[in-house]
Amino acid sequence: MPGSGLKWGIAGYGDIVRKRALPALLALGEKVVCVWGRDAARARATCDAFATGFGTGDYGELLGAADVVYVATPVATHLPLAAAAVRAGLPVLVEKPLGGPPHPAELAGGHVGVAYYRRLAPAVRRAHELLDGRAVHRAVVEYRGRFDPGPADPKRWRTDPALSGGGVLADVGSHRLDLLCLLLGEPVVTGAETGLPFPLGAERVARARLAWPSGARGEVSAAWRPGPPRDQLLIAFDGGTLKLDPLDSGYVRGTVGGVTVEEHLPPPANPHIPLMADFARSVRDGTEPVCPFRDARAVDRLISAVYAVATTLEEDI
Repeated sequence: MPGSGLKWGIAGYGDIVRKRALPALLALGEKVVCVWGRDAARARATCDAFATGFGTGDYGELLGAADVVYVATPVATHLPLAAAAVRAGLPVLVEKPLGGPPHPAELAGGHVGVAYYRRLAPAVRRAHELLDGRAVHRAVVEYRGRFDPGPADPKRWRTDPALSGGGVLADVGSHRLDLLCLLLGEPVVTGAETGLPFPLGAERVARARLAWPSGARGEVSAAWRPGPPRDQLLIAFDGGTLKLDPLDSGYVRGTVGGVTVEEHLPPPANPHIPLMADFARSVRDGTEPVCPFRDARAVDRLISAVYAVATTLEEDI
C-alpha cells in the first residue's frame, strides 16, 4: 500500500506505539525514519523489532530526520515535545490528553492534531448525523474497567498524576469528554467528585456533572475498579434517544422521530490506522485533522475544571 511520502518520527516506545501506532503506519505504507525515547537502547530495540528507521535518545536528531512527528510519551512531556516540533516547522500528532492548560502559544499556530481516534469511529459518525439539528436534553457516559498496575508494571506511570495529568478521568475519561464536545459542544462543569486514589495519587473513580448553554445536562462517571465492565454513551433528545453500548462495539441503538434505530457499524481492529491516515491527509492537503488543537484544548479545560472543583468521593461508582 503506498503511503503519503512523509517521513515519520515517533517520540515514545510504549504499548500504544508498539501495538497500535507503528503497526498502523506500516500497514498504511508510511515511512518511519526514527523512534526517540529517553532510553536510546529501547528506542533502537523498537526500530529493530519493526525493521524500520533508527532509534535515538536525542530529540533534535528525530526533528532533523522527520517530516512529521507523533508524540506518544507520558502526558507530562506531551506539550514540550509538541512545542519543540512546531518550533522546528513540523506538523505533530499528539496522544491524548494534551496535558494543559496552560498550552504553549506556538501550538495554536502549528499543524497540530490530537489522537482522539473515536471521532473517526463509524458508529460515532452515525450518531453525529442522527443528532444533527436535534435539541439534546441529557447525555450520560458510564465507564468501568479494570486497571491496577503493580510496582513493576511499566504502565504504573499512569497512576502518578505528575506524569499522567490525572487518573481515570484524564486517561479513559478524556476520550469520552471529547465525544461529548464533538456531539454537543463544550459544556461547563457544575460539580464533581474524585476518589479512591492509587498509592501514587491518581484517582480510581471520578464523576462530573455538566451543563451546556442549550440547557442540556450531562454526567460522566468513570472507574478503574473490579466488577463487570461497562462503557456506554446515552443521549436523550427531542424525538428519541441514542445509545452506543458498549461504546467501541459499533452498535447504535435507540429511536429517532418514532423510528427504531438498530445499526452495527464496527470500528477497525486497529483504530490508529484511520487516525494516522487522517493526519497524513491533513498534512498533505493542508487541511485540519479530525481533532485539531483547539478542540483538544476544550477537553483539557474540562479535565482541569473537574479536578479544580472535585470533592472527595469515598464510595465506588
